[in-house]
Amino acid sequence: MSDLPSPTHTPDEVDADYRLDAPGEILSWLRELLRHQARVQLMTPEGQAIHTVLRALDSPHGMLSLEAPLERGALSAVLASDELVATAFLDRIKLQFDLSGLTEVRGDGADVLRAPLPLRLYRFQRRQAYRVQSPGQLYPALRLADPDLPRLRVLNVSAGGIALQWPAEVLPVPRAGEEVVGTLELEREVSFHTRLRAQHVADGQDGAPHQIGCAFVAMTPNATRALQLFIDQAQKRERLLRRD
Repeated sequence: MSDLPSPTHTPDEVDADYRLDAPGEILSWLRELLRHQARVQLMTPEGQAIHTVLRALDSPHGMLSLEAPLERGALSAVLASDELVATAFLDRIKLQFDLSGLTEVRGDGADVLRAPLPLRLYRFQRRQAYRVQSPGQLYPALRLADPDLPRLRVLNVSAGGIALQWPAEVLPVPRAGEEVVGTLELEREVSFHTRLRAQHVADGQDGAPHQIGCAFVAMTPNATRALQLFIDQAQKRERLLRRD
């Protein structure tokens, strides 16, 4: 299992709006992946991943087939894992589902990967550009790996990264390309470990804190789900406020 902590909220508690359980709906979305030959990423809890595409759907037997990648570096770890998360994109729709029992089957032309059809599928809207502005001083915040260092205020959050308020008088300012490791606290009970890469640095004026734009380097499936739900909920609140 991954040594990265999972969000406090479990997916079943907060993502009922994005979960599909009906076999017909799940099969319909899988057929779209097959029709578009969309790239599918399979990732283990430890972070090993391969990329593949759907090759066939065998609904009478409840099985799907995926193309075996030519690059076999991470394939053995993926096949050995009891937990796999599959992620794919269809235009602005992100699909995510668990796979179990993945096996490699030798065919006439090429090897394929086979697994039972998923029993549940999550459908999210891609909102890479949408930014959630920080509503207050306490959350969101980034707690650095060193417990003696202060929590850093997060100015905004998007699916691709965050903007940090960086006190240059307390901490050395990272240069573009350097990585920052810490725990992103989205809300009081929603947090996850993350690695960030500094993208751009804006100097603070007259002693004000610097602003650091950071991109997510690697995200576990649980962290990705928690972040997506946080952004979706913020957009829902914004729409309600506009309506009022």
